[in-house]
Amino acid sequence: MPTHSMIDLAILGLLTEQELHGYELKKRLGELLPGRSTISFGSLYPALARLEKHGNVKAVEERTEVRPVAPMSGSLAGELAAFRARVRESSLGKATGRSKKVYGITDLGRERLQDLLTDPDVSDDRAFSLRVAFARHLSDQARLELFERRRTELLTRRDDLRRRQNERSDTYLGALRERDADHLVHDLAWLDRLIDAERTQLQSQEEPTQ
Repeated sequence: MPTHSMIDLAILGLLTEQELHGYELKKRLGELLPGRSTISFGSLYPALARLEKHGNVKAVEERTEVRPVAPMSGSLAGELAAFRARVRESSLGKATGRSKKVYGITDLGRERLQDLLTDPDVSDDRAFSLRVAFARHLSDQARLELFERRRTELLTRRDDLRRRQNERSDTYLGALRERDADHLVHDLAWLDRLIDAERTQLQSQEEPTQ
């Protein structure tokens, strides 16, 4: 999955939960992206602009800081002037606080999220982790198919690794291949548990009620 698609997936997934402004998105993305990768504002805002251009996200204004009320001046003329100024600002539609742009997902964005979650390519480890993070937005059947495709991908890797382990290598290259094999065993066992849970869930839905 291209890097920009992975960022889109992360942003859209987060915005399904609540509207967020740029700083909150940056913080949440840092916690969510595999390996705790950091994303700069220089990467985030162009991604948001692209998603907004395509109608996947919407931008609104949120009041975040209320302007302090001026203290009583003790002068009737001064109080009347201040009152007229507040009325004038209100009639012009001006907010009494500083606004900050926040972003929310649109119906098109939800469709885009589904497309990203159901992408048949499951070879990208980082993208797959994100897809698992937002797998609750998939149907039970689509979620099962995602996990099964990933399992097939890992089995192919395992078979390839076994062939390479039979090749001559030095101690350190062999150690790396051994580590990779251990990771694959762990990931396959984890996927098997997820798949079993999804199959059990689907089976319970298909059984007729007594």
